[in-house]
Amino acid sequence: MATQYRNRLTMISDVLFAALNSGSEGGASSSALMRRCNLSYRGLEALAGQLIEAGLLTRLDKDRSVRYVVSEKGCRYLEQVREFEAFSESYGLRL
Repeated sequence: MATQYRNRLTMISDVLFAALNSGSEGGASSSALMRRCNLSYRGLEALAGQLIEAGLLTRLDKDRSVRYVVSEKGCRYLEQVREFEAFSESYGLRL
């Protein structure tokens, strides 16, 4: 059986965490997210679109650049994922 590198939950968490910790108050750029999360442009655009639709991420268009900012709902989501990971690991399971 082949080992899966990342699941969807991990990719979502990676994008939200990278956007949250971009070091910039204006959010993270597409290129920064692609680099930090190891995603293609199309992969990031598709995932970011779903996260925006779910209200976890906000897209800011200013000065001919696109920035992504994690919403309050996205912060709560990350918090819940961390709690679930800790719960799973307490049973010897890794996500």
